[in-house]
Amino acid sequence: MTPSYRMQYSKKGPARYISHLDLLRSFERAGRRAGLPLAFSQGFNPHPKISFAAPLGVGTAGEAEYADIELTADLPAGEVFRALSGVLPEGLRLLEVRSIPDQSTSLMAAVDCATYRALANLSRPFGRKELDSVISSFMARPEIWAERKLKTGGKKKQNIRPGIFTLSGKSENDIIILEAELKAGSNGNVRFEEVLEALMETVDLPLKSGFVLSRTGVFTRFGEEKKALWQDY
Repeated sequence: MTPSYRMQYSKKGPARYISHLDLLRSFERAGRRAGLPLAFSQGFNPHPKISFAAPLGVGTAGEAEYADIELTADLPAGEVFRALSGVLPEGLRLLEVRSIPDQSTSLMAAVDCATYRALANLSRPFGRKELDSVISSFMARPEIWAERKLKTGGKKKQNIRPGIFTLSGKSENDIIILEAELKAGSNGNVRFEEVLEALMETVDLPLKSGFVLSRTGVFTRFGEEKKALWQDY
């Protein structure tokens, strides 16, 4: 087995606008520039063994994202951290690197939920009680529908309410902040943009500008408790 490392990183500023494929290429280029012995897949089109927890929508910042990388040599995690930290492009910042044991659960399989924040400027104050009432009514709905594109080119409606675990908000002067915990991973995932779009259909918020979106965390679950993706490493 090749040694594996779990990286926690942030994706902000100009890096918010790079696609998932470009993010993979950025880490591959950084690994090559750092001189790390990257492990590659077999076959006609070998690619570096780098995997990510859950793709981020283009334009959404990530405050604590995760990626796994495999190497062909067993290096100290601190050495991997130092090597990569100096060569990542603007907006990508490595926060921590840890060695993970063989046969660890894949990131995509481990992800259960994610937390988000949306911030926008208001053209006029919007009362806290009014906002609480709007959110309470929204969360009381048994069904919340979002339109999704199919791989075949069509569209379908999907009830995303089961995947909206929490939604809260606050408004102060000319700023509104909404926070949510949503289902993430390979099954039943909910995009924050879908939640905001559905919410905006129920209330005419006096937005002066569009929401700036951030994913603040990605987690796995043990019962009702959510944990970081390397909680046990």
